Amino acid sequence: MSSTATATRPAVTGYDPEVRFYATRYNQGGRTVYSLDLSLSQIAGLIPAPDPATPQPGNRRVTTSHAAAFGNYVRSNEHWVVPAIVLRGVSQFDFETLESIEGTEFGIISLPFVALTEIHILDGQHRILGIHLALRGIAAELEKSRNALNRAVKRVNPDDPDTQEAVTDIQDHVAVLNKQRIRFEKERASVQIFVEDGQTEYQQMFYDIADNALGLPASVKARFDTRKAVNRVLQDVLAHPLLAGRVDLEADRLGRSNPNLLSAKHVVEIVRTIAVGIEGRIGRRVESELDERDLLARSNKFFDILSESFPLFKDMKSGEISAADLRASSMIGSPVIIRTLAGVYQELRKRGVSFVKIKKFFSDLDPFLSRPASKDWVARTGGELFFEGALSPTSRRQDLLALSQTMVQWAEDRPAWLLDK
Repeated sequence: MSSTATATRPAVTGYDPEVRFYATRYNQGGRTVYSLDLSLSQIAGLIPAPDPATPQPGNRRVTTSHAAAFGNYVRSNEHWVVPAIVLRGVSQFDFETLESIEGTEFGIISLPFVALTEIHILDGQHRILGIHLALRGIAAELEKSRNALNRAVKRVNPDDPDTQEAVTDIQDHVAVLNKQRIRFEKERASVQIFVEDGQTEYQQMFYDIADNALGLPASVKARFDTRKAVNRVLQDVLAHPLLAGRVDLEADRLGRSNPNLLSAKHVVEIVRTIAVGIEGRIGRRVESELDERDLLARSNKFFDILSESFPLFKDMKSGEISAADLRASSMIGSPVIIRTLAGVYQELRKRGVSFVKIKKFFSDLDPFLSRPASKDWVARTGGELFFEGALSPTSRRQDLLALSQTMVQWAEDRPAWLLDK
């Protein structure tokens, strides 16, 4: 065999007992850390999928639905982002240093296949399982679509354009799936491997990672997650005169000393209620159909009506009462009551009730909502939604729905006590 043939033959790597990657090596907290950038497919190939039925030592139980949601997020979002996956190795790996700069070594790490079973997940098990599930899903959908394409091609009738359209639709879907698979093969995520062989120590590492991670409150998520229409209109809704300067942009819950009327989370919940009602859900279809300008207009109109119907809101805007004092003295200052009224507003508008009549109804409710819940109010709302003297009803979804439905009924068939207020 000539040397030329040997030189041009592709290298056979399947018999190699180890896999090598460019990496960095450094120390953190007294431990050796290896940092790699791997494609999502490589991550799935090197790290077994966590078993939801068997929690890994030193880690919590993995939730399949949460993992699947991450996989779907990467598949459907070309602008996905993910923090580093953190793994634990029980021993040092062979590392060839190519250059060293200020405590960081740049080089090549060798991972023996036999040692991969000794690499465990510290942080990122839902992401890893999500990658596995996504790759399996792509493969299964490709096989199903290709079979469907073969059948569709056989049924093509030159005289029936619908049969050719069916082929085109399936081809388009196959192209989308192939594009997703290529992204999983090409796009990368950071992987850190900490060397730690002590069980007590790595359990402490898991706790430290979880304890030091600052989760995002829903109010912050609402401000930065622009994939949802209700979040995209939030900034404009916050400019409404009733809300401007009176919404907490960081916290989800308002303590007694909080000077704001609502949190950003509350405002988003109110806007969502205006869009689909208290019990409504915004799935993909509804999300695609939402008109942001219309949703903003409806939301602003709701807050206009609130401002004009309840004198305490006028007093708050003029500075005669603070938002905190309003929340502490009347039901109308309760975020739950405001959301309930948003549900009433949405349902009445859906039934064709005019803004004028909705404003009149809200104004009729003012004497009852501008104070804590009276004994009569508790009875009129069913006896189970309020306690006497309460400033808010219970906040369970079914209770909000029951209260909203009761108020809608009052609006359409005025009870005598509301007419004789």
